[in-house]
Amino acid sequence: MPTSAQFNFIFRHQPKRNSKYGILLTYINQDGADLTRCDRMLQPVAAFWLPFAYQNCTDASPSELQQLARSAVYQLKLHIHYLENSFGLNDGSIALEPTQKLEKPSLLEMSSNGWHEREDLPEMEDFSDEDDILSQLV
Repeated sequence: MPTSAQFNFIFRHQPKRNSKYGILLTYINQDGADLTRCDRMLQPVAAFWLPFAYQNCTDASPSELQQLARSAVYQLKLHIHYLENSFGLNDGSIALEPTQKLEKPSLLEMSSNGWHEREDLPEMEDFSDEDDILSQLV
């Protein structure tokens, strides 16, 4: 395929609005000044899967694949630090094994007088079944 040819990719998913994926896709679909919707979708997908895509869909050399993997690991580590800093996880107390279950978190919000529970959010569905399925993929 010539490099100038475009590739049409359509993803359609209709999760329940208050499900984990409904909330995620609502966030991604919002217009934001910092990242476009496309960037919010493609950057994390690339960090997870781009080295595998090149391994399976191109004739990339082992050294090129290693560089892609290094770049993906770097992007994932940056995002880990961003998550830790954004949600106050810098103390290292949240280190879990991939299959270890989390208790259902309370929905907290930071205000000028500290953390308090948010009362303006709709009731969220239990995600434990989805999380069990996802942990088996790790």
